[in-house]
Amino acid sequence: MRQIVNENVCVIGGAGFLGSHLVDYLIEERGCNVLVLDNLITGLTSYINPKAKFTWFDIRGDEKELSKILKDNNIKYVFNYAAEPYIPECFERPMHFFDINATAVLKVLNACQDAEIEAILQVSSAEIYGNLKGKIKESDPVEPHSTYGVSKAAADGLVQVRWKEAKVPAIAMRQFNCVGERETHEYVIPEIISQLAQSNSINLGNNSFRDFQYAGDAVKMAVDLLENGEFGEVYNMGSEDGIQIYDLANLIGKLMGHEEVNINVDQARVRPWEIWHLQSDNTKLYSVIKSRPEVNLEEALNRTIKFYFENGKKWDWKK
Repeated sequence: MRQIVNENVCVIGGAGFLGSHLVDYLIEERGCNVLVLDNLITGLTSYINPKAKFTWFDIRGDEKELSKILKDNNIKYVFNYAAEPYIPECFERPMHFFDINATAVLKVLNACQDAEIEAILQVSSAEIYGNLKGKIKESDPVEPHSTYGVSKAAADGLVQVRWKEAKVPAIAMRQFNCVGERETHEYVIPEIISQLAQSNSINLGNNSFRDFQYAGDAVKMAVDLLENGEFGEVYNMGSEDGIQIYDLANLIGKLMGHEEVNINVDQARVRPWEIWHLQSDNTKLYSVIKSRPEVNLEEALNRTIKFYFENGKKWDWKK
């Protein structure tokens, strides 16, 4: 339907974790000219591919200014990866999270409509779902357990209704958890790696079940989705596998050379109103895209651990 090759593309949030992986893929594998827009709250300029063009911009600002930026750069496709994603902080800053993850999304959609963008991918989250068993489909109930989840559900709704109301050409992608280099927040794999770099004892909260997908795979599949997905629709994206957090800690410990891992339950880390099981059903996604995950969890963890040690046993937000 659409071919994102040698095109002018904008990645909003392109200095962040997934956004920077996407920028690399678009430039190195697709030959695109990429404009990165980011307010650098959590993103870092060092994560931005040197072949990309960077402009500081906050999507909470003037949508007319955003439209002008897109027009001036002859942008054809937009990926919106900008978000406040670290859930523990949303309990104390709900307005801040909703403003960025929902209200600002409407501004992005309006700006893209005005700039006559051909296709927009709005990145959503599996956190919109409640407590479900097994693999989760897009038709399953939406029951967010945090302001973050509510804000992402609202953004999904905006994608759907703005297509119906005004033919704004957007797709919502409900991303499940990811793992990989250049993570920008401590939950949950960076925290486990940091603790296990000190000893074989670790303090953790809930032993929930999560679906982890390698970041490099996730962004390739995201491009495939924007090329082939239906406007106004939502699609789950994950590895379709999963692991409980305590088992994940034991696996990371093994990869880091520990014979055993001692897990202590830290009540200060226990998340209220937890979602205990998040595992993607990619059936709808795979009905429209051909690409599939290539990197398994163990290899994704190895790459992340290697990045941590090569980065001086530090995550960049702690430097």
